[in-house]
Amino acid sequence: MIQSVQRAFQLLEAIAAAPGGARLSDIADAAQLNRSTTHNLLATLQELGYVAQPSRGGVYTLTDRLTDLARGASVADDLLRERLHPALEKITQDIGETCYLAVPAGAQYLCLDAVEARAPLRLTIPIGGREPLLGTAIGHALLSGRPDLCHHLAADRPTAWRRTAGRVEQARTDGYALDLADYHPDISCAAVPLWEDDRARAAVAVAGPITRLPESRLRRIATHIRETVAAHSGA
Repeated sequence: MIQSVQRAFQLLEAIAAAPGGARLSDIADAAQLNRSTTHNLLATLQELGYVAQPSRGGVYTLTDRLTDLARGASVADDLLRERLHPALEKITQDIGETCYLAVPAGAQYLCLDAVEARAPLRLTIPIGGREPLLGTAIGHALLSGRPDLCHHLAADRPTAWRRTAGRVEQARTDGYALDLADYHPDISCAAVPLWEDDRARAAVAVAGPITRLPESRLRRIATHIRETVAAHSGA
C-alpha cells in the first residue's frame, strides 16, 4: 500500500461524502491527517484537475474529471446516445457525410455514437474510439465549454496548449470548432458543443474529405447541426 496514493483517495472520498463541498478542516478530520499534509495533497489534486476550490479559503468540490475518465460505462452516456441518435441520422441524411457524437474522456474524447455516410473516402472513427482533445475540432468544441479541462491541459501539456488555446477561444466565440485538414490529412470537420448545466456535455460533429467540405460549407453545417439537434432533442 502506497501511503500517498491511499491518502489522496481518502481526500476524494471525504469530499464526495459532502454534496455541497467540504472545508479543509473537515477533510483533514475525515482522513485523520494534519491540515498541512491535507492542504498539500489537495493542492496537488487541484492542479491535476480532480478537485476545485471555487473561492479562496472556501469549500473543496470534486470536478467532472473522474467521471470523464470512466466514460463508456455510464448510464448517462447510454441515455445521451439514445436521445441523440435520431439527430445524427438526420444530419447524415441531410449532409451526406458521417456524423459523430463524442464526450470528453480525460485528455481525449470518446466516440459514443456515429452514423456513417455512404459516400466514398469518408473518415471512420469507431464507436468507442478515442482521439485527443488538443488539435481536433471535436476536442476544441468540448474544451470551449469546459474550463476545468482547459486548466488541466494547460498545466499538464503547456506546449501543446499554447499551440491550441487560440483555436479553443475561437470555438468559444463562434459556438463551434472547425478543422481544415489540420489533424487528419485531407479531412475536414465541424463540431458543435452540446451544453448541459453551463458546460459542454458532449459534441456533435460532421467530418469528411476537405474537397467536399470546404470552410464555407463547414460553417453552414455547424448551424445545421445546432438546429437539427435542437429540433430532435430540445438540446
